[in-house]
Amino acid sequence: MLASHLDRWLWRIPRRLPAHPQTRRVVVPGAQLRLRDSGGPGPVLVFLCDPPVSVEAYDALIAQFAPARRVLVLELPGFGFSRVDSAAALEFAGAVAAVEAALLALDTGPLVLCAPCICAFVAGAVAAREQVPLAGVVLMQAPDAAGMQAWTERMDPRGLLRRPLLGQALVRANARRLARFWLRYASAPDADIDDLREACLTALRRGGGYPLATMLQDWGQGVVDRPLTPPAIAVWGLQDRSHQCTQTLCTRAHVPSGQLLEMEHCGHFPELEDPAGFAAVIDDFLNACLPLEAAAD
Repeated sequence: MLASHLDRWLWRIPRRLPAHPQTRRVVVPGAQLRLRDSGGPGPVLVFLCDPPVSVEAYDALIAQFAPARRVLVLELPGFGFSRVDSAAALEFAGAVAAVEAALLALDTGPLVLCAPCICAFVAGAVAAREQVPLAGVVLMQAPDAAGMQAWTERMDPRGLLRRPLLGQALVRANARRLARFWLRYASAPDADIDDLREACLTALRRGGGYPLATMLQDWGQGVVDRPLTPPAIAVWGLQDRSHQCTQTLCTRAHVPSGQLLEMEHCGHFPELEDPAGFAAVIDDFLNACLPLEAAAD
């Protein structure tokens, strides 16, 4: 808990948001989560941001679905420009509660939740609580709990970032360097990530948060295998070097009977590296969960 208090202090996010007509904060207990909302009456598709990615990186992806669908992109507590009023909101249980509260406050009706990497465990916990009306779940780069632990050990082999207080100090001092390395390492070698990288680094330069150390130190207790009960599929970018040792079939821990779809030319961020290709891959699933024709009626 002391470490999460330190991260809250180190990442004092400014009150003023980067200006954008579709971006605002939703106030929930313990946090103020920032989201980008395309608006409109269509079926609702929600993306959770995979830190250090902020909502600014999602415009091309939003354009693939809007205006036929209403697209919301939500940052986790403490990341990007989502302020936390309590250090507990940086921990796994607090993040789940904040995301759930935000989705309920938006009162969108049935929605499809798209969750990348460690956010898949947030989606699993939200689904298990059965408060949010989930019509479906799309996971991206989502290993099982054992695969997530192995990934963490590969990315932090000396355990420095997982050491309380030291990890917080190291991430705060090296955030932009860590983000720059991670985006290049995890993306496909041939991917054009200039816009993605610039959006992430600009957010950090402007005071955006990246309490990665608390996530690595605390979230392990919430990273458990929960088979999803709503309809679900999983998408894997096969050129993700951070997951080169991960067997994609391990995602069956989340998606026991749904499809496992592969994008051979993408890395860790298939939805951002190839927004048009990602939209095409999940189109049939979205139409089965929330048909456009039914929404129009």
